[in-house]
Amino acid sequence: MAHDEKLISELEEKADIVRRNIFTIFDASQMGHAGGTMSLVEIVTALYFHHLKIDPKNCDWPERDRLVLSKAHCCEAIYAILVELGVLPRETLTTYYRYGSPLQGHADRWCTQGIDYSGGSLGQGLSFAAGLALAEKFKVLRQPPSQSSLMPRYITRYNPLYRSYCILGDGECHEGQVWEAAMFATKYKLDNLINIVDYNKFSLDGPTNEVMQIEPFVDKWKSFGWWVTEIDGHNLREIVDVLDLASNLYGDGKPKCIIAHTVKGHGISSWEAAHTHIGRGEDISRGVREGRAKYGEV
Repeated sequence: MAHDEKLISELEEKADIVRRNIFTIFDASQMGHAGGTMSLVEIVTALYFHHLKIDPKNCDWPERDRLVLSKAHCCEAIYAILVELGVLPRETLTTYYRYGSPLQGHADRWCTQGIDYSGGSLGQGLSFAAGLALAEKFKVLRQPPSQSSLMPRYITRYNPLYRSYCILGDGECHEGQVWEAAMFATKYKLDNLINIVDYNKFSLDGPTNEVMQIEPFVDKWKSFGWWVTEIDGHNLREIVDVLDLASNLYGDGKPKCIIAHTVKGHGISSWEAAHTHIGRGEDISRGVREGRAKYGEV
């Protein structure tokens, strides 16, 4: 589906607002997962402000789409959006990482409204998202078990109430559990599962493909039986187009993988040059100053 210029322009404005909120988080805490958070901005903007079926006034709505941020250390991008949606008060932006704050250093569904997955250890989110997808693919018939079985019957739901989305980092694709989950999703034909890989090419320990080779990345996902495509993860038109396409392919029996090519620390020259993972002190302050000069003040 092609999207008009008005929508793309509105989403670009939203992305800048999200960045400004992120800078408020970083400035107040003098720390943050700057690299991976900035590489996610356009992806999460397109999801929350255009694509996901959610109700900010009812974060536990049973029919909502689920979003699993497997790279949960980059939750600053989600927090910035939840404030903009009115889920969290704006003043919480300055409480990041403090004792008692709803904004913890890793996404935690037990203390933050609007979060569907508590993360920390990498490589586990796709398994969780696959479980959510499988739960929606089946339902119990409202009838007693037959005489030949003590178990109720299960049927496939052909029109899912929700879809399950996962955002993976490329570094955590070194984890074996990711590929176990990939096999699981194919076996159970989880075509309501959409996985987005933030492929920014750098992990905590260095270049992703030097730490542990994951290429040929596209072919790997295809060999596991997934529908796969690649996009520019900073191009909002490409993002919204491919999200709609992946949703509309429901019924083909294949889980979906969108490999989004991004830049770590995107938009901030010092973070891009250093491939910053987590920034502190003057490194964060310098980036925030550059960001506010480029994207404006809150």
